[in-house]
Amino acid sequence: MTVLDRLLAGLPEAFSTAPRPSRIDGCPCCASRAGLDRLLRTPREQLTPGELGPYAASVLNTVGAPADLRYFLPRILQLVLTGELAWPELPLVGRKLAQAGWQDWPEAPYLRRLLDALWLDVLHDAGQWWDADAVLCALGAADPDGTGGRLAEWARFTDPVAVERLYEFALGGELEPRDAFWDERGAAYRTFAAWLRGPELQLAVEAAFLRTDDPTQLDQLITVHDILAA
Repeated sequence: MTVLDRLLAGLPEAFSTAPRPSRIDGCPCCASRAGLDRLLRTPREQLTPGELGPYAASVLNTVGAPADLRYFLPRILQLVLTGELAWPELPLVGRKLAQAGWQDWPEAPYLRRLLDALWLDVLHDAGQWWDADAVLCALGAADPDGTGGRLAEWARFTDPVAVERLYEFALGGELEPRDAFWDERGAAYRTFAAWLRGPELQLAVEAAFLRTDDPTQLDQLITVHDILAA
């Protein structure tokens, strides 16, 4: 079990003091009263993707408030990060965390550990299905001040997975943040865009090339270097 797996499993306990809401308000055109009531009477950890998905996608827009999002967040994160809940996607959840002011919650230190573990999984676990751009978008929305540190960790290329993630991203098209949920006016977007175009990344790729003798990594690094140079 990875660190991320353990943190996901521990979410219910970490949020054990978050009070269950007595009512969830919502626009009657956008949310079923019966569906919202079902959320309230079903034990949180037993909620299915079909039951929780509509609420998770609409919360803080046409449904709900920060207090009820805090209560349901452990289950939302478990379902999203295991791939059981396809919508809302992770970057949208990151936006909603920022809207809710999660950094002021008692559970903020635990959530920060979970977000850090998620990024480390992106860089070190080849078995994960994560898209680095989407995860960075989600983390940048929730915690924009941490974007520079995450990019510095990526540029260390201490694991072949980190090289492969950059290779996959570079082959995907324009060298700029691409996820649909990026806020182009936001600090995280600007930091990532500048990193992709700046000399630090090129130097990191060149340093990684000099210290590896793995043919696959060498081919990937050459391709990335040529795309960056262009």
